[in-house]
Amino acid sequence: MEVKSIFTRRWFGYFALLFVVWYPVTLLIVTMYSILQHPIFLFAGNVFTPLWILLVSFLYFRKARDDWSARFVTALGWMMLFFVFSAILIGPVYGYPWTTLFTWDVINANWVNLVAILVGGIAAHKSTPTPPTQKAA
Repeated sequence: MEVKSIFTRRWFGYFALLFVVWYPVTLLIVTMYSILQHPIFLFAGNVFTPLWILLVSFLYFRKARDDWSARFVTALGWMMLFFVFSAILIGPVYGYPWTTLFTWDVINANWVNLVAILVGGIAAHKSTPTPPTQKAA
């Protein structure tokens, strides 16, 4: 496996798309939930992130390397970048110290996002066409 073939501008570009859309939308959902306390916002917050990650990873893997090593490196890499950029923004946006992001509860809640990246890679799998079989006469 050559890591250089995975960490491309396209890889970082799709992560940027993922994060730049995800962060403001979840900020809006969390803000609305804290103001209104309506359960629909709690539901939306729990559903939006994995579905958005699934969509972006599917779009990314349609033209990316089609093997398990690329999927795992992408899933782990994107999740690490998620945590790093979220840790950078958690202080200015929410007013919490960056260490609150690295608790077991937060890390445990993000396993579904890692799975969504892997499922997006599997869904975009390019199957090789099988040659037609000849019927015996």
